[in-house]
Amino acid sequence: MEDPPLNPSQQVERIREILIGRQMTQVEDRLRTLEGAVTSQGALVGEQVVQKVQSGQAAVLEETQQLRQQLQQESQFRSTQIDRLGKQLEATCRDIHQHDQELQQNLSAHLEKVSSAMAARIDARVREILQHLQTEIVQWKRQIDREVQTVREDSVSRAELKSRFARLASAAMEDDPKPDDGFLI
Repeated sequence: MEDPPLNPSQQVERIREILIGRQMTQVEDRLRTLEGAVTSQGALVGEQVVQKVQSGQAAVLEETQQLRQQLQQESQFRSTQIDRLGKQLEATCRDIHQHDQELQQNLSAHLEKVSSAMAARIDARVREILQHLQTEIVQWKRQIDREVQTVREDSVSRAELKSRFARLASAAMEDDPKPDDGFLI
């Protein structure tokens, strides 16, 4: 069977179909091959990406867990340190309070000793001053007694003064009693 003769436009179409059809078939085959390769590689790459994402996620989760554990350990360590420091502060406060009480007792005892020593020194000094004053008073009294004695010795007695005034009076009146010693006064 032969094909009926074709008109020129049909012939051109036929030639085009032969030339382009083969190329199209080749292009379609290549496309199918590429699509298969892309699909198989895409699945492989997708699996690799998924595996990498999952391993990255696992690493991040592991790191997060480690950080949580470290933070928890650090928190416990800090809490332990704070408790220990709190106990040390309380012990130090008790020691300071005890030392303060001891110092107050020692200070009170020392002040009592100083006070009694000062009172003894003041008493001794007062006795010394009183003794000195007493000695001075005795010396002044002796001095005054000596001066009084001197004044007494130098002064004229009353009887002698009376006789002298009497002689003066009689001389003034011209009663002339003769003086014993020859003087009028």
